[in-house]
Amino acid sequence: MPTPVGVYAFSAAQIRVFLAYIQALWAEDVGPAGDVQLHGLLKKILRQHDDDSPAPPPPPTPSLVFRDKVWRMLRMLYTTGLFPRGFAGRAVPANAIYLNIGQLGLAIPSFFDWLAKRPDIIRAMMVHDAIPIDYPHLVGNKAPLYHRQMIRTAAEYADCLIFNSAYTRASVSAVMQDFGRAFPPGLVRSLPLSSAFIDVEAPVPELRDTRYFLAVSTIEPRKNYALLLRVWQRFVATMGPAAPHLIIVGALGNGAETILAPLKSDPALAKRVHHVAGLSSPALASLVLGAAGMLCPSLAEGFGLPLLEANAMGVPTIASDIPAHREVATATTVLLPTDDEHGWARAITALPVVAACRARDIPAALTEAAYCADIVDFVSGVRAKTA
Repeated sequence: MPTPVGVYAFSAAQIRVFLAYIQALWAEDVGPAGDVQLHGLLKKILRQHDDDSPAPPPPPTPSLVFRDKVWRMLRMLYTTGLFPRGFAGRAVPANAIYLNIGQLGLAIPSFFDWLAKRPDIIRAMMVHDAIPIDYPHLVGNKAPLYHRQMIRTAAEYADCLIFNSAYTRASVSAVMQDFGRAFPPGLVRSLPLSSAFIDVEAPVPELRDTRYFLAVSTIEPRKNYALLLRVWQRFVATMGPAAPHLIIVGALGNGAETILAPLKSDPALAKRVHHVAGLSSPALASLVLGAAGMLCPSLAEGFGLPLLEANAMGVPTIASDIPAHREVATATTVLLPTDDEHGWARAITALPVVAACRARDIPAALTEAAYCADIVDFVSGVRAKTA
């Protein structure tokens, strides 16, 4: 854990307590029936009369949001006893493996100064994409600068790199060449399925007779939600009450208020398009299993996880024709241009009614255990070569 006075290490026992706390906080063990956000979503979908709809609460002020975050962090530290016990440079055992999969911290090089004093440690780092560099118009003004620093830090410190797709590896390699850096050994490994998607038993029963489609990702410009909202405006205008529902699952990102603005200005559209954030993995898995289709219209991705999840669960998929999606697509995935509104509308309406029983196809390679084993084998092999 980086702090203003140095980088600290924690024991495995401390981290297990912390992970159990997070698991409970995110309601990962309660199942769909106990998911508060899912119940709120169901009320919006199944209630068709505005007279019964309470006015939404006003959004919290920035000061309240900040205070809530600080309070949650302090409560977490107190509950889990997660307090630093030693500087990483001294506490980490000799010849250990340092595995960094978070990426964002790479934007602050000082977090990794301690590694310069520990040449015995093998450093494995995961880089998720190079999107802010390749598509600066799709992100915030400072994102390209931060992202270049992430890749620069990885180039300076990493003994090996982990990638989620061949497309990401090629993109990151091009940036490193611009830096004049040698490209370290790299592993391209598809992300696994969460165990919740493997263990899910049934769709959400309340939506058994509701035809709905899903789009899962942070609400931001590069996810291309504007295309889907235009398509659904077309459905509402031509199909009326028979129009299918669209459920958008994802946290609010940069520009989200503008993207979702049509839901406030168009009451008819708001009855068919619903946004929800904070779903547990079991709740999301149940929603995916009962969906008429998964829609992935992104302008750019490093990896298409929602597409992978839906394909494995036998749910029809329609995705933008971009490199990362081509790697994950199956023979039944419909790939379309990111601006073909008519094509997306035709493809969505052409999908069949949800089958009573999905034909799931979950190969062993998609399990979390297989993923972790491949990562360990790769990094251990790098360590053996450098010994």
